[in-house]
Amino acid sequence: MRKGSSVTAWVFAGTVVLLAAAAWADRWDVRHEAAEGAREIRHERREAVREIASADSPWEARHEIREAHREINHERREARREVRREVNQSYWRW
Repeated sequence: MRKGSSVTAWVFAGTVVLLAAAAWADRWDVRHEAAEGAREIRHERREAVREIASADSPWEARHEIREAHREINHERREARREVRREVNQSYWRW
C-alpha cells in the first residue's frame, strides 16, 4: 500500500513540473513577441526622426510626421495582435 501512494506522489510531482515548464515556455513566447514588437516600434521611431530631420520644407516635415505616426500606430497594432495570438495559443495549447 505504501508503494502505491509513493508512485502516485511521484506521478503528481512530475505532472506539476511538466505543467510548470509548459507555462514558462508560453510566457517566454509572449515576452519574446512583446520584445520584438517594441524593437520594431523603436526602429520606426528612429527612421521617422531621420526622415523628419532630412525634410527640406515644413510641408514635407508635416507629411513625414503624419506618415511616421501612421507607421508607428501600425506597428503597435501588429505587436498587440502578435502578443494576443501567442496568449491565445498558450491558452488553447495549439
